[in-house]
Amino acid sequence: MRPVRILVHLNNLALGGAQLNAVDIARTLRERGHDPVLFAQGVAGPAPLVGLAAGHGLELVVAGGPDTPRREVRRRLGRLAAEHGSQLLHAWEVRAARNSYFGPGRLGRLPVVTTFYGIRMLRGLPRHQPLVLGLGALMGDGRAFGHRDLRLIEPPVNTVTDAPGQADGAAFRREHGIGDEELLLAIVTRLVPDLEKDAGAALTIEAVRRLDDPRIRLAVVGAGPSLEPLRARAAEANAALGRQAVLVPGQLADPRPAYQAADVVLGMGGSALRGLAFAKPVIVHGAAGYSAVHEPGPLVEPHASRCMYGYGTPGPASPEALAGQIRALLDDPARRAELAEWGRDWVVGRFSLDHVTTAFEDVYRAALARPAGPARWLRDLEQMTRYEFTKPAALRLLRR
Repeated sequence: MRPVRILVHLNNLALGGAQLNAVDIARTLRERGHDPVLFAQGVAGPAPLVGLAAGHGLELVVAGGPDTPRREVRRRLGRLAAEHGSQLLHAWEVRAARNSYFGPGRLGRLPVVTTFYGIRMLRGLPRHQPLVLGLGALMGDGRAFGHRDLRLIEPPVNTVTDAPGQADGAAFRREHGIGDEELLLAIVTRLVPDLEKDAGAALTIEAVRRLDDPRIRLAVVGAGPSLEPLRARAAEANAALGRQAVLVPGQLADPRPAYQAADVVLGMGGSALRGLAFAKPVIVHGAAGYSAVHEPGPLVEPHASRCMYGYGTPGPASPEALAGQIRALLDDPARRAELAEWGRDWVVGRFSLDHVTTAFEDVYRAALARPAGPARWLRDLEQMTRYEFTKPAALRLLRR
């Protein structure tokens, strides 16, 4: 593909899955001769993605702060697109898609591709622009919501840097007082209320408490609004067990040592895939309390990401069932080794960064060959106005 100047609008500056995917893909695009520049709205607290982008040599422009009006953010986005000479705008998640639609993409002046890696389809996204979903289970919902150009590109994994031996797991164990003979469960995730990720971490803490096995330690690595409530849960479990069984150290700028240190990884989506890339057996947390060991079987195909988010045959939503899954793995080293080898091969074959970046290049090529233009942009105007302005204003009036 000929080189393209791409403006990548990040959802936020936290170390979430979509943001990490966006940075990894931008870096790979640059290595292929393209010219990506990253954009994000500023935040009040830590912004670890700034350092990560700088470490990869990527330019990241941060506009304003969390209270900067949307109009000003979009003005700065448009100014950056003009200065960069952007030929295409890649928006990650809903807020970026709306900023792009009402900003540089206004009246179809700049082609916009949106990627949505959520686990529930949302309304209020432009229906006549290319939309990339990361979960095959949402393709039907996307069509039902009126989207005309849908693509499925499952989230990538950097299988070069996320690989056995690429991080110091022993140092992570020493730092947190985890002995070589102890069995470490690791969860690496954004700690956000009302999401399956948060529920999965809480369920695992309770499962560890019920197992009451002095060999088992659990480390929940991440940050977000649920950090302190989860620390309180961990303190309760530790008090009941009479030892530091559960650790909640917070966010790591580089979480790879936690994956490397683990005997078993628990999580969903990109976090679970990274665990597999580190050749670790994985237990997937998912929708409606889904919990299952990730292993060869009919759920893995044809859309692999379904099982990584807990869609398919529902698993039991109880700490007792999860405790049984954990114990079965920890008591069987041979099975853990077998699943680790299979999982690494499975991720490399299907989710490698090169494979996924090539798929995005195909989407870019199609978008550039068929620019949206004013007519297609106007088809979405009524819906976008309703979700961007009319509906929020009505909700404010109702609250008053």
